[in-house]
Amino acid sequence: MFEALARLAMVMMSYFSPIAVVANVGPLIRPTTKTQYQQAATSGHELPPQLFSHNDQQDQWHSLRGRNVSKSGWAGRIADVLASQVSSQQLALNVSLSGNTLFQAGVSATPYVMGPTGATTFTGFGGTGAGAGRKTAFQNVVNASYGTVYERAYAEVQKRAVRYADLVNDALSAAPVLTTEFPANSPLATQLQTVARMIAVRERLGMSRQVFFVATGGFDTHDDQLADQPGLLGNVSASLEAFYKATVELGVASSVTTFTQSDFGRTLTSNGDGSDHAWGGVQLVVGDAVRGRTLYGSYPTLEIGGPQDVGGGRFIPAVSSDQYAATLAKWFGVAEAQLPTVAPSIGNFAEKDLGFLI
Repeated sequence: MFEALARLAMVMMSYFSPIAVVANVGPLIRPTTKTQYQQAATSGHELPPQLFSHNDQQDQWHSLRGRNVSKSGWAGRIADVLASQVSSQQLALNVSLSGNTLFQAGVSATPYVMGPTGATTFTGFGGTGAGAGRKTAFQNVVNASYGTVYERAYAEVQKRAVRYADLVNDALSAAPVLTTEFPANSPLATQLQTVARMIAVRERLGMSRQVFFVATGGFDTHDDQLADQPGLLGNVSASLEAFYKATVELGVASSVTTFTQSDFGRTLTSNGDGSDHAWGGVQLVVGDAVRGRTLYGSYPTLEIGGPQDVGGGRFIPAVSSDQYAATLAKWFGVAEAQLPTVAPSIGNFAEKDLGFLI
């Protein structure tokens, strides 16, 4: 997986100038050597918990929590930090097209979750008669006075869902038709196409600064890796290219940065038909604000038992996910003094800005 994504990145960079490759990036609490990893149990050197576990490492990437308990993600904390700057926006700063995610949960800021092609609406509320009656009854329920925090919070979520759905779908209905072609039969491309349409109607929505979350899966290639990987990586490549071209068409390519994050890379060794969970991996950053055609971070020595291998071709990251997130957050408008709020372990690393954004 490490080598395959690296090859994809190099191919894309050869003709796709606004793309940067961040090599061997992953969760770290502080810089770590192989010796420190091996002696961590007795030396007290801090490592992210439950390495090589899908759920835990997704949680690490989304929250940057280290060994702490966190109910917020780093995009959510960006929304907290920038709350005063986006207070006039009609829509939440964080918008997900792929379900609820810790990544966008703030301490105080609340994300908005919509569907892959538009806002999800309540059914049976339209027209007159029974539909109108159901809508009135629903409004009476959510607008009533409630005694408990849970009841009030639930009612507010429902009111916000209806308000945002009407706002989003009305705006999307007036969106211009993009001439950029997106790949067919690709859930990732469908989500990115909807993001492009949301950007196209940003003024109608009163949006000035947004973080959109989209997702794709299928990369847990314990089996059939050689057969599946070309299609998986091809889908990522074609979808990212189409989305970038759409931002160029809309005239916002320098204001939109697309980046990837994934729980971990894959082992250099084979299990016979695929690969297993590893640690450091390759991430891509795309947009006209990107210092592209450049490699950031450094590739490990691709050698079993090498200086970064902690077993089976699992490589200690050279770059932390905190550094990656802090670089993106700074470009997005977070002041340097507030970066530790977004990326709590950033103070443990000398390089706080990886330099891949202008």
